[in-house]
Amino acid sequence: MSGDGTTELPVTGPRGWSRWQLLVRAAVVLAVAVLVVVSRHRIAEWWDGLVGVAWGWVALAAVVQLVSMQCLVQQLRVLLRAGGGAVPWPAATSTLYAGNAISAGLPFAGAAASTAYTYRRLHALGNGAALVGWALAVSGIASTATLALVLAFGSAMTGSVAGAFGAFVATAAGVLPVLGIVLAFRHARTRAALVRVFSRGARLLGRWVPALRDGPVEERVEGFLTSLGSFRLSVPAAAGTGLYALANWVLDAACLALALQAVGAPVPWQGLVLVWAAGTLVSSARLTPGGIGVVEAALVAALVASGLPASQAVPAVLVYRLASLWLLVSIGAVFLVLGSGAGRRTAEEPLSP
Repeated sequence: MSGDGTTELPVTGPRGWSRWQLLVRAAVVLAVAVLVVVSRHRIAEWWDGLVGVAWGWVALAAVVQLVSMQCLVQQLRVLLRAGGGAVPWPAATSTLYAGNAISAGLPFAGAAASTAYTYRRLHALGNGAALVGWALAVSGIASTATLALVLAFGSAMTGSVAGAFGAFVATAAGVLPVLGIVLAFRHARTRAALVRVFSRGARLLGRWVPALRDGPVEERVEGFLTSLGSFRLSVPAAAGTGLYALANWVLDAACLALALQAVGAPVPWQGLVLVWAAGTLVSSARLTPGGIGVVEAALVAALVASGLPASQAVPAVLVYRLASLWLLVSIGAVFLVLGSGAGRRTAEEPLSP
């Protein structure tokens, strides 16, 4: 039991955590290095394409991206505070930047590795295992729901009612199952059924994970799920969570508009959101590290389809990716190398809410 009466699943000790952190850092640094070497010719071409851009607009696009990331940082802090936890602003910032670098640097498994890193890091900062899991789940729900709102708005701007409706349907398909599971934790009978399912799974995993073989697995799983279902969002916290998620997407789309301004191209305001969505949705497939190649192709194709010549579309996309990918990944890589830096505390040093 933790100090607030919630049951926590065991986590790796400081030594195991340090080894895991070191492994993740080494893997990401190696992935970024390989990425740079493999893409060196393309990077050189990109740099040639940036000759003549208005660097003042590029700097503004970079600032907008940094503010966009801070929206996610503040959202995470709001969710942890809602559950009685806390995380210092420097530690939350370094954790999310490092997690973003992991997600972008590793193809296919990047999202899972990033979530695992963020989970372990926030738990090591003194937050309960159930609280961290709940906060990350709610953050994901808010992100998916607000993305659909942005897409619906973009479709409505082009006069496509069907597109707006499709965005809401896609949101329901992605959000409702996760939301249903979170709500099911509060229902005693449903929770009991989930406990049985998860306990069987834990016993199977226990053959390879020693921590799952220690003590009564079913009691620990039930305690964890009960704790997970005990968290509630107040109206102000829910509003803040949604607004921060929405601001993150809107600012990212604004970064694309600023990139177009940087190369002197007209901004296709009516179709801008759908152009931006083409890159965002392709990026979520994680076919390549950071979506390199596929995201650029999707964005250029969408801009050309909206009426821009390729001579303007290509450098605009390069500026956008410089701010939205390379800048953020570089900062995250620095945090990883430095040990996820400022504000660091261990689980033995509890935080005051």
